[in-house]
Amino acid sequence: MASKRKIIMDCDPGIDDAVALCLAAAHPEAFDIVGITTVAGNQTIEKVTENALRLVDFYGLDIPVAKGAGTPIMRPPVTASDIHGKNGIGDIEIPETDRKTVPEHAVLFMKKIFDELPEGEKITLVPTGPLTNIALMFDLFPEIKDQVEEIVLMGGAAVGGNVTAASEFNIYEDPEAAAIVFRSGLPIVMCGLDATHLCGVNRENAADLVEHGGKIAAAVGGMVQFYLKSPAYKEKDAACIHDAVTFMYLMHPEIYNGVKMPVSVDCSDGPMRGNTLCDMRGTVPEEGLTVTVLMDADGSKFQEYLLEAVRMLDAKRK
Repeated sequence: MASKRKIIMDCDPGIDDAVALCLAAAHPEAFDIVGITTVAGNQTIEKVTENALRLVDFYGLDIPVAKGAGTPIMRPPVTASDIHGKNGIGDIEIPETDRKTVPEHAVLFMKKIFDELPEGEKITLVPTGPLTNIALMFDLFPEIKDQVEEIVLMGGAAVGGNVTAASEFNIYEDPEAAAIVFRSGLPIVMCGLDATHLCGVNRENAADLVEHGGKIAAAVGGMVQFYLKSPAYKEKDAACIHDAVTFMYLMHPEIYNGVKMPVSVDCSDGPMRGNTLCDMRGTVPEEGLTVTVLMDADGSKFQEYLLEAVRMLDAKRK
């Protein structure tokens, strides 16, 4: 496992964001999450921010949460309530919290974190929703890029999509923001559908979490079961936990196959809008390429390590 990283998680919880945070919370030896920022995506900004606040307490964390962009850069938001439920986390009721967001907008909050970073230290950005906040930060404060170690994001696909035939949801939601981030010149790991479609939790294990686990395991299992009843998964044996691939990659890169390649984002209004065009021809020299696209994954190891983390955090919080 790599050394412990300072992390800002930019998210739109979201069932898979909630499970991703559970994975990270179970491994404080690997992740020092210095802030969580929210962005409209799976649900409205109000709902995903409330989810983030509740999940921080539920998982026993003490991490500041900042509310971010409520709309993409160029158009109104389109939520995914048919997949994530009315409250965004599979209609699972997480206990209320007195925790409040910090007063700053997410972009200014992130800027403050970078400003206070000790000399020589860097932060890894882990965006698991649309890239609106990250793009705005880079646009307003380009100097921050020097303090970013890496961006490990969930989004895109080398082949196909899930919200359209060509596009994955997070990129489709705000392709203009994604284009800014992919052009940033920073090291990026794109945890796209090519890998995340192989990384899930099956019906048997979801039921086991609900039936035999404590409050955290039961909540995670219930979220996965909601996924499995949704239009995306009702005919499948397992539900993809897309966003958890980001933290899993940081802990276990050996279970993934990543390939460096040029990636551009289609910002047109046509049928390819939100497509991540990945040049897989192999004719461009690796030197100078900044984007690593995950193309394959060991799904059985992903499920094993994820379930282990959920049960571990569940045991700590009983």
